[in-house]
Amino acid sequence: MSVIFCNDRGWLLDSCSLINQGYERCFCVNKGYFRCKFNKRFYEISKPYIEDKIKADVLNTETQDKIDMKTRKKRKRKHRDLNQGEIDAEAYHEKVRLLVLEGSEPLIKAGHGCGFLTKVLRINLTKPTPVHECQLSSLCDMAKQLLSAENCDAAPVQSVQGHADLDSHLDLFSHLTENADDFARVVTLMGEKYFLPPRSRFLLSDITCLEPLVKSGEKFDLIVIDPPWENKSVKRSNRYSFLPPTRLKQLPVPVVSAAGCVVVTWVTNRPRHLRFVREELFPHWGVKLLAEWLWVKVTRTGEFVFPLDSPHKKPYEVLLLGRINANSDDTFRPEECEIPDQRLLIGIPSALHSHKPSLSDVLKPYIRHNAKCLEMFARSLQPDWTSWGNEVLKFQHHSYFTTESLESACDAPVNTNHQVRTEAGDTSAQL
Repeated sequence: MSVIFCNDRGWLLDSCSLINQGYERCFCVNKGYFRCKFNKRFYEISKPYIEDKIKADVLNTETQDKIDMKTRKKRKRKHRDLNQGEIDAEAYHEKVRLLVLEGSEPLIKAGHGCGFLTKVLRINLTKPTPVHECQLSSLCDMAKQLLSAENCDAAPVQSVQGHADLDSHLDLFSHLTENADDFARVVTLMGEKYFLPPRSRFLLSDITCLEPLVKSGEKFDLIVIDPPWENKSVKRSNRYSFLPPTRLKQLPVPVVSAAGCVVVTWVTNRPRHLRFVREELFPHWGVKLLAEWLWVKVTRTGEFVFPLDSPHKKPYEVLLLGRINANSDDTFRPEECEIPDQRLLIGIPSALHSHKPSLSDVLKPYIRHNAKCLEMFARSLQPDWTSWGNEVLKFQHHSYFTTESLESACDAPVNTNHQVRTEAGDTSAQL
């Protein structure tokens, strides 16, 4: 379980532990059964991101000023008034600043108490783990040129077999593909080896080819959306394509939602994106906004990954939560709790870009038992979830995992992760 501790302020999460739950028992045709784990080095965030950069910039600036003092005039920094977006961003930060400070303190303290967070770090001199270069979005673009309209309308679900020759014929771009087994499988798809968690489904496509998902007839009780928001750093780095906010209205969220479906959208800290979701996107889908949560990113020592008051980047991201058809009589079921507002998710982030933590354990109390769950713009798979995106298999690549042998299938161990601790009086956080 990924929830280490929870109270009426939020949850302390171990994201890597939750990933590993799906791979306690894996099967490969050539190897038999074994156990694999997501490489923990991707979660070894030992110090704030900005610390070394600030020191380097200060030293470089001071040195350069001394060198250039005799040869040129010191450049004067022009004063610039804040634009409206920056003013709105500062106003939002002031609104949530106290929540982040006060709410994170007991959760971080609990992390130190149970040993998940540490005050003393061992020096790690090993080289960084190489990252696989993902070509999935390019393959999606190529596939669109080859697929006929008839194929894009097809909706049957196809299953992986685990045999390279059989799986080589799977059409991943116009069909839902699943691992229907109760154990993870190693499969070879498009010439690359991937680990698929148990009972997982995926569709590899972009927003122009969502018909297979719609035609499947599935109605989901939970939809988590992580849109590729437009921002300056994405444009500069060219790490992935982004969508204009208005294109998000084309997502068939109402069509694939069950009554009372919980819709969760990750949003950047840009005020115009937050306003768009609140005032345009959710109303367009018929979603009533119920709560606003913050994902607060910390290092292994419990420090914020960026200074809380940094004018450039903040150590938190926003999640907006609502229910579709929230005013209808049949929206809520007896086993569901009302979604609380102003909660924090505290955790060590992945070093991999856009690798968000899973929300499955946190959201269990607010959806029905055996709920059907969908992630949109996904870059990884989860057990018992359907995932869609043009890089949906990105973090399933074998290079992100380490493996351990098992003597037999029967020796697969029972999961023994951190026991969830809760503070008295917090009924909404009981899992």
